[in-house]
Amino acid sequence: MQKIISSRTGVIIKQPTGYSAFIPHKLSENSFKLKKDSEYETLLSEASIALGELKGITKIVPDPDLFVAFYIRKEALLSAQIEGTECSLDEIIQVEEESKQFKPVHEVVNYIDAMNYGLERLKEFPMSLRLINEIHERLLSDVRGEERAPGEYKKYQNWIGFPGCQLHEAAFIPPPPLMIAELMGDFEKYYYMSDESPVLVKAAILHAHFETIHPYADGNGRLGRLLITFILCQRKVLESPILYLSLFFKENRQTYYDMLMNIRFKGEWEAWVKFFLRGVRNTSQEAVQTASDILALFKLDREKISNYLAKYQVAFPCYDLLCHHPILTITRAVKELDSNYPSIKNIFDAFIKLGIMDPYDKKERNRSFQYSKYLELLRRGT
Repeated sequence: MQKIISSRTGVIIKQPTGYSAFIPHKLSENSFKLKKDSEYETLLSEASIALGELKGITKIVPDPDLFVAFYIRKEALLSAQIEGTECSLDEIIQVEEESKQFKPVHEVVNYIDAMNYGLERLKEFPMSLRLINEIHERLLSDVRGEERAPGEYKKYQNWIGFPGCQLHEAAFIPPPPLMIAELMGDFEKYYYMSDESPVLVKAAILHAHFETIHPYADGNGRLGRLLITFILCQRKVLESPILYLSLFFKENRQTYYDMLMNIRFKGEWEAWVKFFLRGVRNTSQEAVQTASDILALFKLDREKISNYLAKYQVAFPCYDLLCHHPILTITRAVKELDSNYPSIKNIFDAFIKLGIMDPYDKKERNRSFQYSKYLELLRRGT
């Protein structure tokens, strides 16, 4: 094989079949050091403080599981949207309400399932290549890419470029299949290496390196972003998956892709790490603000119920159900609360008069109603 170009990150080598693939240096053997200037130190400090404030939010909210559940949905949705999946938060909620799925929504539901599965497994077992394969299999089950060996490393050369481009038109050709097992073995080794890198910096490096290896035929971007959450939770930087960093990547999608390319061909690790830290800071601050706004809304609406509907025993249980299912039918509320149709309809009518709820659709039967102000807060960025 003929070496063509070399950088801090890796080398481009011509393969026997004629194309040139990028072969990253092994992280565990790489001697390069990040250049740490004042901007780096400031961003690392600001990101750490913002993430600490976000971590603290779950300790003061009355129902932390509610926040975690919706923040997971938001991260899953945003990560899928980066890949071009056309789907909305409302559709995710309605899937749960109606138990119906179509392909784009299924991709997001799989992401949620893969995240929950990975986090549960990490409570008992360390991160491993086997676990990464298991998570990948869940991610691609019955969706786009399902025919491309979910849970197994790629068997054929893949590439990155514009939709429909051929190998010779690719913007980036990752390592060939025969090198993946070795490179992923090194990925795992570096994951557990003791070094001086702060966890946030190590997460940034591991994410970029995973995307460069591109070990699977499909789903690499979504899995690479999932790994960020797993790293932060396993290293106890976060106690629950409440950082939807994909919001920042989506809002800066082209820069995100450009940064990853510049790592490969120009060795610009410092710029990437700063970009990543800026994303952690900004997203943490946004998530804290959203949580504060949601808490204020809940407080206001609970006061309305206390002032006007306290005599109705089912009023607060119905409101709590609405918080967990902000698109809700009377039929479901009757079933969930073990109540009757007239009682729940009266509460829904009262919620509408108080400005808490309004109709979501115009169906004649089994109409859905929405907690619209709450949904507006949850939809931010999506």
